[in-house]
Amino acid sequence: MPHDAGSWPGDGSWAQADPRDAVATTKADQIRHAIEEMIISGTFPPGTVLRQDELSRRFGVSRTPIREALRQLGAVGFVSFTPNRGVRVQALDRDEWSQTYLARAVLEGAAAEAAATRITDDQLDELAAANAQFAHHTGVLRRANASRDDRGQAALAWVESNERFHSGILQAAELPVVERLVTSLRRVFSGEASWAPGSAADSLYAANLKQHEAIQAALAARNGRAARALMEAHIMDSWALMESVLDESQHD
Repeated sequence: MPHDAGSWPGDGSWAQADPRDAVATTKADQIRHAIEEMIISGTFPPGTVLRQDELSRRFGVSRTPIREALRQLGAVGFVSFTPNRGVRVQALDRDEWSQTYLARAVLEGAAAEAAATRITDDQLDELAAANAQFAHHTGVLRRANASRDDRGQAALAWVESNERFHSGILQAAELPVVERLVTSLRRVFSGEASWAPGSAADSLYAANLKQHEAIQAALAARNGRAARALMEAHIMDSWALMESVLDESQHD
């Protein structure tokens, strides 16, 4: 029997966004990432019914960000919406995921090259600030004596600072169509549920940080070709991190 995590309207009404609802986008994004990690780590295995009221209680929020988070998860194939049966977790397809990262590598590489000629000093300062946060939270995730609570908080903050870094480059590129495509493709996983010091994921976290620093340096030097090559390699190595976390979670 599938696991059950709360109720969801099956009449399609979830898709009718009320313009009066002020959706807390940032909160919805955080919840989406948290649920995504639970799916990846096996906390919510395929077939799990994700119920709106239960998720609202779990995250201490109203149904509005829950509804938006599930909509986002459905858009990228993590869950499916079935009339009168609710929202169910889908089986993960690694081949589709690898294609997603390949598409991101091409698009974000092109964006990085464009950003190198357009990025302002203020935007470079914002990138540096985002990367400083990313470095701090990476350090917490890699620290052997960090408590589970500290690591859990760092995982969400890691996701936020990572997205802040990548979004900053996309905005600097001034390529709105590319930015929309990348946003729809982006999947970020911190690996908090299964990461351990000394694991394969550990070294990949360290590499992630060094790659951010190299991309930042290439942009500051206005070197578009280097920024593109570094970004493409970074995205594909992020896929290697994802695969490592998936492998570790399956052997827990």
